[in-house]
Amino acid sequence: MSEPAQPPGYTSGRDGSQEPVRATWELREPRAGDAEGIAALHARVWAATYRGIMSDEVVDALDPEQFRPMWDQVVAAYDAGAVPDDGRGILLATSDGQPAGFCLHGPARDEDPPTPHQLFTLNVAPELHGTGLAQELLARALGDRAAYLWVARGNDRAVRFYEQQGFAPDGTEGLDGHEGVVELRMVRPAPGRSDRSATVGG
Repeated sequence: MSEPAQPPGYTSGRDGSQEPVRATWELREPRAGDAEGIAALHARVWAATYRGIMSDEVVDALDPEQFRPMWDQVVAAYDAGAVPDDGRGILLATSDGQPAGFCLHGPARDEDPPTPHQLFTLNVAPELHGTGLAQELLARALGDRAAYLWVARGNDRAVRFYEQQGFAPDGTEGLDGHEGVVELRMVRPAPGRSDRSATVGG
């Protein structure tokens, strides 16, 4: 089921004043016909996010076709009702009929995860930063469950955002395989539980 929203948000006007951002979106699962638009958004978000973290040569070479096979597979699985019932999920936001953001989450992929659930990806179109879309995607996808994520070191805007959503770096770092990009692990315990009690085996 999709759900429209009219979030608060502000952008700078030509005279320096703060003008409200008027944006609406719908949140739903992916469906047939979405893959091309999501792949284009994925490439655009990566280009904006990784500029200055990865080399300009790599960022300039980003192309939607790099992401298209993944999204073709994802959309086909949802369209066929073949998504495993193991807690994984993908939530897509559309604005004016076009993909505007997406969130992927599911069972932890790491061998020794700090929580059983992992946030894999949260991407929002740059022009919709500050509108509340990222917060809504995260809240709808994860609820209040404990979770963890990896974020590129140097992506300070994302780190601040996740801190505002209750995540905190736990001191663990790793390489993500893209040009030696170092990732920081951030963890959010379940409400009312200590970090120890929220970890696997804690």
